[in-house]
Amino acid sequence: AERSGAAVVDVHGGAWSSRDRTLGERYCLAVAAAGFVVIAIDFRDGRVARHPAAVQDIADAVRWVRGEGIALGVDPERVALIGSSSGGHLALHVALTEVDVAFVAAFWPPTDPLSRYLYAKGLVGAPVPAGQSFDAPGLVASTEAYFGEEAVMREASIAGLVRAGRARYLPPVWLARAGEDMNVPASMIDELALQYRKAGGALELTEYPGEVHGFGHGGHAGAIQFQADLIERLVVALQ
Repeated sequence: AERSGAAVVDVHGGAWSSRDRTLGERYCLAVAAAGFVVIAIDFRDGRVARHPAAVQDIADAVRWVRGEGIALGVDPERVALIGSSSGGHLALHVALTEVDVAFVAAFWPPTDPLSRYLYAKGLVGAPVPAGQSFDAPGLVASTEAYFGEEAVMREASIAGLVRAGRARYLPPVWLARAGEDMNVPASMIDELALQYRKAGGALELTEYPGEVHGFGHGGHAGAIQFQADLIERLVVALQ
């Protein structure tokens, strides 16, 4: 059954420079099956443009959903942004600076591009533990492709935006963190949670013990639990 026009816009990950709108297929299909209108989008990334091109495109997509999406039965006041990995960072950036949405969910997001860039640079050449999908040189190259300079990466920090008072909006946020995420240091997410709550924003952080970066794209028990948790929060936020 449709949930009275509630819509979810999904922003794919890919270190700001790869993948496409099909990346979140598993959880997008689960959310759609729960009755939400789901719009998974493509946008300009590091393959063709530099920051803030993706932010502009995602904001335009949300505006389109609120306008043209009426034909899909979308209620303009009940639109959420969700995103995985770099898509989570971009979803947060858009929701805090460009468009006022009802809810944001960011999954295992590298919320501080400069910190993650320097972290990845420091691990180039280091062995990758079994079970981890971590490509330090690839992360470095992809981050450079989209942001260009370290100063631009620094300006795109979500915690930095909030700390500096540059956030125009503070929508309710849900962060999903993988307990064994080698791609995104836990301290990065903790800093965002601290700054967001200090600014008066409502933020919930859920950790999935033992899971690695990108786990929610899978079909195992942890991924299924993540999907259920996402739907539960969307139901509450967009009711």
